[in-house]
Amino acid sequence: MLPHERDIQRSMSFLKDSKLTNKVVVSFALNSPDRSKKDLFRAVDQLAASLSSPLFTKVTTGFSNLNVMDDLFFFTYAPQIFVEKDLSFIDSQINPISVDKKLHGIYRQLLRPGGIFMASMFCSDPLGIKFLLLDKFKALSSSIGYNVNIEDGHFISRDGRHALMVIQTPVPMTEGVASKKLLTSLQEYLKTLPRYISADIICGHLHTVSNDRIIKRDIQVVSTIASVAFLLLFIVAYRDIRVILVFLIPLVSIILSISLSDLIVGKLSYLVIGLGTVIAGISIDYGIHVYVANKKGINTSQTVKLTRLLFIDALTTIAGFSALFFSQSQGYHQLAFFSILCIIVSLALALFILPHLLSGEKYSLINSPKITERFERFYWSKRLRVVLWALLTAAALFFSFNVKYDSDIAKLDGSGPEVFRAEKNFHEIWGGQENQSILVVTDKDYENAMEVNDRIYQEAIQAIGAEHVSSLAMLWPSEKTRRKNIDHWNHFWKEAREAKLKWLIKEQSGKYQFSENAFSPFFDNLYIKAADSREINGFLSRLQERFVLKKQERYQILSFFPDEKEYVDTLSSISGRYPGTFLVSRRVLSKAISDITFAEVKIMATIAILLNVILTWLFFKDFKETLIAFVPVITSVVWLFGVMSLFGIALNVISIIASVITTGLVIDYGIGMTYEYRYDLKIGTVIAVSLSALTTLIGTGVLFFAQHPALFSIGVAIVISILTGYLASVLVVPSLCSMLLTSKQRQQKI
Repeated sequence: MLPHERDIQRSMSFLKDSKLTNKVVVSFALNSPDRSKKDLFRAVDQLAASLSSPLFTKVTTGFSNLNVMDDLFFFTYAPQIFVEKDLSFIDSQINPISVDKKLHGIYRQLLRPGGIFMASMFCSDPLGIKFLLLDKFKALSSSIGYNVNIEDGHFISRDGRHALMVIQTPVPMTEGVASKKLLTSLQEYLKTLPRYISADIICGHLHTVSNDRIIKRDIQVVSTIASVAFLLLFIVAYRDIRVILVFLIPLVSIILSISLSDLIVGKLSYLVIGLGTVIAGISIDYGIHVYVANKKGINTSQTVKLTRLLFIDALTTIAGFSALFFSQSQGYHQLAFFSILCIIVSLALALFILPHLLSGEKYSLINSPKITERFERFYWSKRLRVVLWALLTAAALFFSFNVKYDSDIAKLDGSGPEVFRAEKNFHEIWGGQENQSILVVTDKDYENAMEVNDRIYQEAIQAIGAEHVSSLAMLWPSEKTRRKNIDHWNHFWKEAREAKLKWLIKEQSGKYQFSENAFSPFFDNLYIKAADSREINGFLSRLQERFVLKKQERYQILSFFPDEKEYVDTLSSISGRYPGTFLVSRRVLSKAISDITFAEVKIMATIAILLNVILTWLFFKDFKETLIAFVPVITSVVWLFGVMSLFGIALNVISIIASVITTGLVIDYGIGMTYEYRYDLKIGTVIAVSLSALTTLIGTGVLFFAQHPALFSIGVAIVISILTGYLASVLVVPSLCSMLLTSKQRQQKI
């Protein structure tokens, strides 16, 4: 249902194809106070060993501390990633007091049990350079925001009662059937866990499956409620079993339209199918008009006029839906095609099939002369109605200027509460930023992408602070940058610092009984000839998996930062200076969708109204009657915004599109009432319009029972528009006709 715009599609394509969305995280909790971390680790390891392809391609439960020491703190990496700030700190340590303190600390460590096994590490690092590297790792961990400790090769929380597992899967989060299969399989494995361990699953696949499940549930619930309501309405109102034929028209139309739409425009989305009750409430109108007219016993002349009225009603409704074709969203194209097909089929069935099935006279509520007369003459003072309508509409217009618009598309996520509850628990335990944006650098050449990423990182930390940026440049910059860092490193030591440090160590070593060559490994490996261009392994390799993606023949280097307006605006400005870079952000995505939707709505609303104005004028060929017929449209739009503003309900993408659709519906009421007045038809137009509005209100009102926010938003918008448009058509339009159209004009038209 998203616009087919380059930036939006690029972001969605990135999220779909990247490995970021194909990960499943499982958070384990140790619930029994009698059990230890060893029990937790044992259960996690057993589960990890049981997960296998094709659904689970890689399982990570942690990494060895020894591997981290071997890789992250390996001395040859330090010169490649240290910057001027790090060299300045090292320079501050090359003095008698600091060197003596370092040697004293090494001496005490060696005296401890097992200290002899750490002798080689101390000899290669007398200044404790490894702690500078550790600080960089902590800074990266802090920028990511997760509170993860490593113990016995496992990810564990700070409270020591939770473990973490990260699963890589080939299943994209956007594929509903495959996601359901993945989660079902994983949940079966989780059932094998001991009773004292519980688990929460956190992944995008859960949102996909939950949305599908809730929309399917909503379709079943609202369809059932609408069907029962329609049936009861017709049976109670008409007391004629043959009224079921009217009820069957939209049902047959929807079934045929779904099948034909699948063949022509592809499989319909669940959201479009979920609007079936709305379409049913619209497409049943034609059958109602024919049924009411038939029960009234109309003549041939009236039949012709009724047919003309139904044709113009269908055309105006089609015009409203046709405007959706001017949207970039393929989902709206589906909705337009499906709805127009339903209207055409329903009109054909109502005009050419239904009359042949209705014969004989049956008593019904609408045939009661007293009730019909009272209903059609439920008019108080014409001027009072018009004045009251004008005042209330002016008030609604006043409130409409304060209507709020919510562009956050995440609020249209219909996932069940259990999904959000699991995510909330995860962040309470493990920390992490709930919403992160991603700056993506793309290039065919890996090193070119890395160099651009380095420059962006330096600008970013200057603009928003290093604590708010998580980038691979922190621990593994481009080869060009690493060569530059090595040159600075070598130059740093050649400026008499090597000789000074040797002399200080020699002066202080005697008191701690270190041999003359004890720290030779440090000085022997002090100078680096070239950057290590070999593929990084171990921990850094795993770290690279988070920040580097390869899509076809292009590399994508990722940097993460908080999805807050201040940071997004700043990074957007920086990204704009580097071709081949873009932001992936919920805030940016929401704004892009909002901007495009507003632009499209202006076009679609203009087209819908223009088409309806043309059709209405061609039908009446009179300016006054065209203007009067449009009163319900003006009322519905103004009152929609006014009522939503008054009750503090924010508009969103879905409700705005719904308002465009309803313009083609409420114009039918205005045309019908104006047409009835012009020819004094007496074919039950008031009752037919009332029942048509009632069926549409039922079809949309049942969406109030929907749990999915998108369906609920559609229900709210259309109910307000239809109700206010209907009231204007039966209370205001006849009054305006009587006031503005003289009897002479009316007789001439008759």
